[in-house]
Amino acid sequence: MKIKSESNITGIESEIMDGTATYGEYELSFEKRVPTNNKNVVFPLYQKRILGFEYDFLKGYYYALYTGVLKDDLITIQNFNALASLANPIVIAPHISRVDENGLAVIENDFVFVNLKYKNAAYQVTIVSKAEVLEYGVFIRYFVSVLGIESDAVKNNEVVGYSVSEAIRNSYYKNKILSVKAKDEHYMDIEEKSIKEYCSEKLKNIFIPTKIKEELERFHLCVNEFDNIGFGLRYLLCGEPGTGKTKTVRTLINMCYKKATIIIVNGKINFKALFSFAKLLEPAIICIDDIDLKLGSRQRDFSPDELGSFLQQLDGFDKNSVFLLATSNDKAMIDMAAQRPGRFDLLIDYSKLEKKNYMDIISANCKTKEVLESFDNTILNDLKDKKVSGAFIVNLIKQLEIKIKLNNESDIKKYIYDFIDLSFKGFYKNNESEEDRGFGFRVDEKDDGV
Repeated sequence: MKIKSESNITGIESEIMDGTATYGEYELSFEKRVPTNNKNVVFPLYQKRILGFEYDFLKGYYYALYTGVLKDDLITIQNFNALASLANPIVIAPHISRVDENGLAVIENDFVFVNLKYKNAAYQVTIVSKAEVLEYGVFIRYFVSVLGIESDAVKNNEVVGYSVSEAIRNSYYKNKILSVKAKDEHYMDIEEKSIKEYCSEKLKNIFIPTKIKEELERFHLCVNEFDNIGFGLRYLLCGEPGTGKTKTVRTLINMCYKKATIIIVNGKINFKALFSFAKLLEPAIICIDDIDLKLGSRQRDFSPDELGSFLQQLDGFDKNSVFLLATSNDKAMIDMAAQRPGRFDLLIDYSKLEKKNYMDIISANCKTKEVLESFDNTILNDLKDKKVSGAFIVNLIKQLEIKIKLNNESDIKKYIYDFIDLSFKGFYKNNESEEDRGFGFRVDEKDDGV
């Protein structure tokens, strides 16, 4: 069967043989007549829809090979060009938005054309994005097309598979800290974050029991030894706000930097796309704050699609190679199916602080000697009786140091009592009972690690 159509890739009219698939389908393969030495010769043309991050990585990988930043024994890039747009189809130089310390670049052009040799056979590769207008919105789809242009160039699908795999393995984003928001199953917004936001976070500054610190060290060690161990750990950190969960995650980000790709999730989550992305950059650590708000519980308001997708990713047939750090203010808000052993490796409960922790936090956060010396046993006992969180104490210190800078003649101790009384009522007056506020991992009085 012969179908005459307009090529969606180049905009050039061509003859397509033995193929009826459309541009919007996931994968298609057909033959195309190519003028060679004044003759029309039939060569295979293979086209595949790819994920958004594969699209970004592939452009960057080919450009790195073209500029000599990377070497590949199987691929040689002969030329690398971009198209201004389909509306303005002129060839332009690639637009580079940023380059990392290794020379890997991010290419912003929507349409890229590459001539390459794969295993010494010549191919034309086109990498494009296409907007699809549907009833419920506009979606961007991503495609790679490979056309053989000489007699030995018949491994088109192999070119795609190998190139995408190597592009991911050598990605600009490998072993970096990424803020990720999944728009749909085909695309995610990816923003690189600086380690400067986390480099001050230290395990010694988290006031939690020694047994919890030991588990955090084990998590870090498993990341470092991933090549030998081959699988990741999944921890759920539970406890009230201010008990150290977020600080723990930030500390592990600092500890694991450059040993793994760290993916910080923002907004709505497409778990299938998220875990697929993480597996390609292994070892990778997915960090999800307030996971109860994403999943919920069947006993309360919940999102069945998100919960089902999350459980499916945790129970996948592939070996678990993705690390997961999730937090929740109340694990009762998370469906029990997500909490069972095997889905998470460990649930760690964070409790309120003990009195002996208070001066440690004050000393670690206080920059003003006058403020530090103002905390006596009476104040510490008051804080203990109120069972305040570490975040409450850090905020108290912040307000005291502001007070000193604004009026260093004031009675600082009196202000401490006044501010504790005022802020405690504001934060806790209408909350749960004291008994409820104290749930979680109880610190043994004999534990000398806190």
